[in-house]
Amino acid sequence: MDLIEKRSKKGKGGGMKAAVDANEEIRKWDEHTLDFNKILGDYHTTKESGLSIEQAEKLHKTHGDNALTDKAAQPWYCLLLHEFTGFFALLLWFGGILCFIGYGMDSSTPDNLFLGIVLISVVLITGFFSYFQTAKAANLMADFKNFIPKMSKVLREGEWTEVEARLLVPGDIIKVKLGEQIPADLILFEAQEMKVNNASLTGESEDLLRVVDMHTKNIFESQNVAFFGTSCTNGEGKGMVFKTGDKTVIGRIAGLAASADTALTTLSKEIERFIMFISAIAIFLGVTFFIIGLIIGYPIIMDVIFAIGIIVANVPEGLLVTVTVALALTAQRMAQKFVLVKNMEAVETLGSTSCICSDKTGTLTQNRMTVSQIFLNGEIIDA
Repeated sequence: MDLIEKRSKKGKGGGMKAAVDANEEIRKWDEHTLDFNKILGDYHTTKESGLSIEQAEKLHKTHGDNALTDKAAQPWYCLLLHEFTGFFALLLWFGGILCFIGYGMDSSTPDNLFLGIVLISVVLITGFFSYFQTAKAANLMADFKNFIPKMSKVLREGEWTEVEARLLVPGDIIKVKLGEQIPADLILFEAQEMKVNNASLTGESEDLLRVVDMHTKNIFESQNVAFFGTSCTNGEGKGMVFKTGDKTVIGRIAGLAASADTALTTLSKEIERFIMFISAIAIFLGVTFFIIGLIIGYPIIMDVIFAIGIIVANVPEGLLVTVTVALALTAQRMAQKFVLVKNMEAVETLGSTSCICSDKTGTLTQNRMTVSQIFLNGEIIDA
């Protein structure tokens, strides 16, 4: 976390820095360590009657829906258009158009027409292929949405009622039973053999027992707390909502993930540099021979066709197809090992990876590495 914070300070925007600061605040939460009667008083609620309908409505207007804010996403047609307007794709579009112009000037042979059709087809096929491959990776925020249940049992004015989970507010008294997802961050005051699974937060698959009177300063290790997005795997319990929506632990993690900056991969930079170099050579040679043709005295139409031919000849038409297919095949091999590749170009960096360290357990509770996974001859070995 400290390393992420240092890097975020170097960034241009403040989104990542704000998200990191919000996550750092979790360590300062202390509501779970206070006397529960004092907490009830602070939130103007009681275990016997909960909030009134009027209180709940006012708090909902203040805190908003108990839901995660959607990450601003581009429409699908913009993403598709982006695949067709990359620098290399534009170069192929330019080459294809020049071929059609050349065929229009001299239609005696269909070579330019066929080449133009091939170039445009290459752009369209690879663009659609790349888009559909990228679209397979579900949006991260859409995945987080699945964590919230649709309905929740809440105590309002002394009566247990079913309300939409998005309408929960801090101070609500709720009941959670076996098989249900936790709809918000809770401080428990009653637990009957209640166990929760925090795998969505910590990666720990072991069910954890909840004990009302057991709490520690570290909220992630405290047994009287249940977190939004986790599930009740045994027994049942009652608790008071103290964090909702983006203010919950999972909400802050989602905000941190959504604020992560995206940068060009090494492969993207190299391809862009190569295309610029090839384009400069192609245009330079085309213009040079066009001028030489004018000096010698060839007809202008012939000089234009000749220049177009030189420019198109220097365009590596097969590069886009080759790169896309190679990355797609690698992404499919990764998918067979249950690794979802969200950006095909990121696959290229795996070629220079010798060791991948990941934290399978204690992701949030210990904040340190406990398990290393090493790639050896294509296999993953736990160390």
